[in-house]
Order: sequence, then C-alpha cells, then structure tokens
Amino acid sequence: MSFFDKMKASIGIGAAKVDTKLEKDSYKQGETVKGNVFVLGGNTKQEINGLYIHVMTQVLREQDDRKYLDDVTLYKIKVSDAFVIEKGEEKVIPFSLQLPYETPITVGDVSVWMKTEMDVTFALDPKDKDYINVLENETVSSFLKAIESLGFYLNKVKNVPFKRSKTGVFQEFEYKPKGGPFQRSLDEVEIGFVADAQSVDLFIEVDRKARGLSGFLESAAGMDESKIRVQYKHFQKESVETAKQELTDILSRYSR
Repeated sequence: MSFFDKMKASIGIGAAKVDTKLEKDSYKQGETVKGNVFVLGGNTKQEINGLYIHVMTQVLREQDDRKYLDDVTLYKIKVSDAFVIEKGEEKVIPFSLQLPYETPITVGDVSVWMKTEMDVTFALDPKDKDYINVLENETVSSFLKAIESLGFYLNKVKNVPFKRSKTGVFQEFEYKPKGGPFQRSLDEVEIGFVADAQSVDLFIEVDRKARGLSGFLESAAGMDESKIRVQYKHFQKESVETAKQELTDILSRYSR
C-alpha cells in the first residue's frame, strides 16, 4: 500500500465505494425499511470509521425575504461500527430502520431519500442516495380522500420547519375549492398531520372568503383564518365517510 495510493484514495480516486439496495422503493409512514449496504474496496486498504443511513427530505425556509429549500435529516442510524475494507474486497451489511410516522408523503415536489454515508478519516466521505416513495398511513389517507370528495383540489404541498414535531418537519397540504358545498364560503383550507405510533393530530387552517364590508375588514385584519387541531387514535380506523363527515362539521363552523 503506497503513500501515493493513500493520497489518491483521500481525494476519492480509487477509494472504496458504497451502494445501498433496498428491498422495495415504496413504504408507508412508520413502516420498517430493510436493505443491504454494499461496500466495495478500492485500490488500497482503507479504515472505515462507521456507516450511517439518513432519512432525508427538504424544507422550505425563509430568510431576509428569501425562500429556499434546505436538506434536512428526519432520522439517522448507525448501521456499522469501524472496520477495514481491503483492496478490491466487498462487504455486505444488512440493516433495518423504521421510517418516522411524520415522514412526508412524496406528492407534488416533495421528495424523500435514503442517504448512506461512509465515515473515512482524512478522506472524502463516499455517499449513496436512494429515493423512496412514501405513502400515507390509513388515517391520513382517509382525510386526504375526504377533503377531495368535498370539492377541494390540492393546490400546493410543502414541507416547513415545525418545532412541535419530532422530526422538526411539518407537511402542509393547501386545498382550494372547485365545487362542492364550500366553494362560495372558503378561499382555501390547509391541513397537515403530526403522527406517532399511537395517534395522528390533524391540523386545519381555514381561510374564509371576504363577504361585504365586514368580511373585507376581517380579511384586512387577519381575522379570516381559523385554526383547528383534532387528535385521532390509530385504533379508531377513520373511514373516508367518517372523515368526510368530521371535516364537513369542522368546515361548516368556520364558513359562516
């Protein structure tokens, strides 16, 4: 193992490579992800300090009137302690991790990926990026289907920072009416969810249409928005029809 080979490996030339293979590419929120990390040795022996897998997404941040997307880690695990990879050697390291229940659903421009990181001293850390499709859990699915059945369409979805969630990320779904019973009374409805293994908290923000002078004054004063929070236990198994009735009751109270 020459000094020249070590120097090349430290800048990524002929260094060990990492590649992660998942059992599948679609998972529900809270589901266990399984796979294998393949480590292929390069042109020289290398000491690896550890292997890590991050569950990643992006959040929309604002600073000085500027909006930008920022990569954030939702969850991180260590899948291997330190080891040595010999020249040309291949190691296969199995792993499993549970997706956070708050993992954003991959809809619209929202993406989620697994980043595998190999920690190598005095060298570029080899990385691997694998996108996954994240599906909603049963309760979230029922409410998303229910609001569309009430005549709303999904206008925008985004991830924003949120200190009250375990991941620090909150996914907002912005709906606008295109028909149905609330077309004349509501401008938009934003909904989002904060979940764990026991329950799902539904957050709703209602924006009423300004009607007449009093409605204009309410809107100008920022009084046309109403915020609601409701908690549902997973064992309740909210059906689409039940979710539709509950949304109807909530939105009716704030659309007068």
